[in-house]
Amino acid sequence: MKKFWTGLIIVLISFQLSSQDLNEKKKQLEKLNEKISQEQELIRQKEEEKKQTEKDLQLKEQQKKEAEKKVRNLQKSEKSTKNVLDGTIEELRSTASFLQDLTNLCEKEVNNLVIAHYQSEIFPEKKLECRFLASLVAQTTNEINEISGKKQSLESKQKKVNRDYEDLVWTRIVTNKKSKEYKNEISSLQTNISQIDKDKAAALARKNQLEEDAAALDELITKLQTEILNEDFSYQFSTAKLIWPVKGKILRPFGEQHSAEYKVSTINNGIDISVAEGTSVQAVDDGVVAFAEWYNGAGKLVIIDHKNGFYTLYSHNNSLLVSKGESVKKNQVIAYTGKTGSVEEPCLHFEIRKRGNPVDPMDWLE
Repeated sequence: MKKFWTGLIIVLISFQLSSQDLNEKKKQLEKLNEKISQEQELIRQKEEEKKQTEKDLQLKEQQKKEAEKKVRNLQKSEKSTKNVLDGTIEELRSTASFLQDLTNLCEKEVNNLVIAHYQSEIFPEKKLECRFLASLVAQTTNEINEISGKKQSLESKQKKVNRDYEDLVWTRIVTNKKSKEYKNEISSLQTNISQIDKDKAAALARKNQLEEDAAALDELITKLQTEILNEDFSYQFSTAKLIWPVKGKILRPFGEQHSAEYKVSTINNGIDISVAEGTSVQAVDDGVVAFAEWYNGAGKLVIIDHKNGFYTLYSHNNSLLVSKGESVKKNQVIAYTGKTGSVEEPCLHFEIRKRGNPVDPMDWLE
């Protein structure tokens, strides 16, 4: 009597069945699984691309805000500095005008002093007037020196304030240009995110359709096998509870896994156990190896037929120690763990199938 095997989506059925139609359906299922893996990888890539693009967008938005804030502060400083510059120029103009008036007055006073000196030589009574004019010239000269110093100080101040003002204007122009560049980059990144979302949605739609097709084909294969295989199995293991194939943390439990971030749901037909590479994988009960080789996203895979209606699957291994058709015992090391296939970290994917249907391994493990 031919051996029973269920329609597993992740593997080709290893037993040779006499039905030509069944073999053809298996080939179709394999092709569908390959396409599903490709679409899943595309979705993962789009998710990573979107994450990176969102990070870039956040950075550019922050840079744009900082640039805009800097422009506003520069405009305030520019206005304040311009007021100081205008005030300095006006004060300098007034000081220069006053200095010119004092210079003209001093020239007149000197001329009057010269005339008074000559007159005092002829008219002694003019000596008092001469001393008074000399005093006026001295006072005016001192005031001229004082105003000249102020004028020089204002000229230096004007040069400095003018340089500061020109620097502020130039910095504002450059910063404003950067702000516009950030705005253009933000627009481009937003467009990229929109396109990534469209690409991801399209890939997800294709993946969902392929999974529906694969599920339908899987059901058909199971039906075909049921017609061919009619053994009466016990559906009982040697013990009520099974040993763990490896010891480790559960990364992903059995059943539906939902990503709130990307609104994507996937079905896990087993459990994923985190373990270091090279960890020994033990058979959970006696059986015969039905499959032991590389298979697509499952990587290096071992399937054990326990001859009771149950099959157990051990995938993503680094190396296999058994081959198809080999009898194995409970606790026997059948492989060493790794991260082969479609996983990003070392783990063991473990499944229990009861007449082809996945069941939660946690209900059966110790």
